[in-house]
Amino acid sequence: MKKYLVSPLFTPILFSLIWLSAMCYVFAFQYDNLPLLLSEKGILEQLTNFAYIPLLIAYIFSAQFFLKNKNHQIDFIVFVLLGISLFLRELGIQHWLTTHDTTAFKSRFFLNPNNPLSEKIVAGVILLAFFGLVVYLAVKYTKHLVLSFFQMNPTTWSIATLCTIGVLGKFFDRFPSNYKRSHGFPLPEQLRQHINIIEETSEILLPLIAAFILFQYLLINKRTTN
Repeated sequence: MKKYLVSPLFTPILFSLIWLSAMCYVFAFQYDNLPLLLSEKGILEQLTNFAYIPLLIAYIFSAQFFLKNKNHQIDFIVFVLLGISLFLRELGIQHWLTTHDTTAFKSRFFLNPNNPLSEKIVAGVILLAFFGLVVYLAVKYTKHLVLSFFQMNPTTWSIATLCTIGVLGKFFDRFPSNYKRSHGFPLPEQLRQHINIIEETSEILLPLIAAFILFQYLLINKRTTN
């Protein structure tokens, strides 16, 4: 079984099947409940929040391995901070930081003179810190990830799966509003709900994939050190 878990194709195949199965289940058996599933604080949003529990468990179980290695200490802390940031994003931190606007993490928030300067500073510092963490990882690992991808490195392929599903989810998240902005009228409601199902189910997968990446990395290193 271990040889399958550390196969480079295991993560993309497994989570693609899970994503497809989740969407098929919703469309086949829960179609009449789409408003309930997609509502704010609805079932899919709650499932996304609960999906961070396996990631928390993965952090706890992998902490000793990463923190005892000086080469991995900073990276592990960065991974944990990114996980916390994404979890807070799911909980709605972008709404907590503003008293007059809908969200604090969009350009219109910073350009709106009605929003207090103090709120803009706090939101700006959080955004800069988050993107700073992302840039740190990008600068340190981009070359390695590109090279190891073509070398069929299992962890790299798992990270590629995480990024691909994340990008696709963001695309479907922004598509309805971008379509309305470009054409001057919204998508048909039924089509918008279908797109939202794709986006919401993708968000559930992200913390699960991240947790599996940690597990897979530990499994590979345990195998190589034995």
